[in-house]
Amino acid sequence: MGRIAGVTPEETRERLLDAAVRVFEVEGYGGATVAQIAREAGVSSGAIYAHYSTKAELLVDALRAHKERATAALFPPGQRTNVAVLLTVLGARLGARDPAATALLAEALLASRRDAELAQVLAAALGERERLMAALISRGQAAGELTDDVSPDAAARFALMVGLGSMLVQTLDLPETDPADWTAFIQRLIAAFSEGTEH
Repeated sequence: MGRIAGVTPEETRERLLDAAVRVFEVEGYGGATVAQIAREAGVSSGAIYAHYSTKAELLVDALRAHKERATAALFPPGQRTNVAVLLTVLGARLGARDPAATALLAEALLASRRDAELAQVLAAALGERERLMAALISRGQAAGELTDDVSPDAAARFALMVGLGSMLVQTLDLPETDPADWTAFIQRLIAAFSEGTEH
């Protein structure tokens, strides 16, 4: 099957998926070739075709294996801190996020328009992140850090839409927003969800 001597089939698969993620991030889905991925993994193209019949199947499996990496830039793991402060920090990062951090997600989004299986994997990964954000907002409401007159699910969906939108805006070469102005706007936005609460 084109495995490397002394390497288990599972190790070969992990190596292949790691290589696929790196190549998709750099070259994009359209620009990535099976030969490049094989070279990056140190296996033959035949080894890839022994496991996957199409490049789309390989991207689906790579996204399954690396969904945390692909979606972490949207909703990074939270720390135990005031939820309003955490939301402000996350929102401020949207204006100056490194496009490389979302490259895999951007490629998966584009490819998912043509591949139903990939769309399902991506929807599940983003849905999981959205649920984590809703739970974070609920925690802030329960602690009295955020007002409880806003649905955590609606707020989490808004955050997902803003996060995905910010990723797309970065690809347009629009003039950058002043970081201080952006942070001030985010602080005001989050403050609207914490007005009247005790800190």
